[in-house]
Amino acid sequence: MEKCGLVVASAIFNDHDKIRQPIGLGVKTLETVCFYMFIDDKTLNSLFHHNVIPKNNPRDYRVGVWRIIKISKSENLYLNPAMNGVIPKYLIHRLFPNSQFSIWIDAKIQLMIDPLLLIHSLLVVPDVDMAISKHPFFVNTMEEAMATARWNKWGDIDGLRMQMETYCEHGLKPWNSHKMPYPTGNKIFTSSKYIITNKL
Repeated sequence: MEKCGLVVASAIFNDHDKIRQPIGLGVKTLETVCFYMFIDDKTLNSLFHHNVIPKNNPRDYRVGVWRIIKISKSENLYLNPAMNGVIPKYLIHRLFPNSQFSIWIDAKIQLMIDPLLLIHSLLVVPDVDMAISKHPFFVNTMEEAMATARWNKWGDIDGLRMQMETYCEHGLKPWNSHKMPYPTGNKIFTSSKYIITNKL
């Protein structure tokens, strides 16, 4: 991937969402920020079908500010599109090792502020390492796991149970307000709707 000081990334799999263009970008933002959208074959075919992107330029697909990156072997992906979206989300630091900052935007969300302002206000000014979204309902891993099982968001409930038991065996305790949210001693700032990292 090209060198970018700030990467904004998202993903759509199984034609599950639509591409939302960011708004509120500054005049110089596109000179310093790279926008990447990861998709699979089904999403690409839908974009072709609706004439969102032309079929005759397979090396450089773009939709607005987003550069489209098609996953090369879509048949190896999970059946659940939400599970596939987690892959680039968690590997963004490996996909863009030369970027100083990265922002992950869920495909169902539209970025409504210039990412440079977002980085400055959430990471640079408060001098923190990471800004993550705060879940509107759950504050700890166990609550999230129970909700995931209850709503059948994960096919292997026994695997989920084993994962949580393993976490507990290795010291996971229920969250409380006295626990530090970031065990390395570095600061963490919680925001809404974004995962933003400072990799320095």
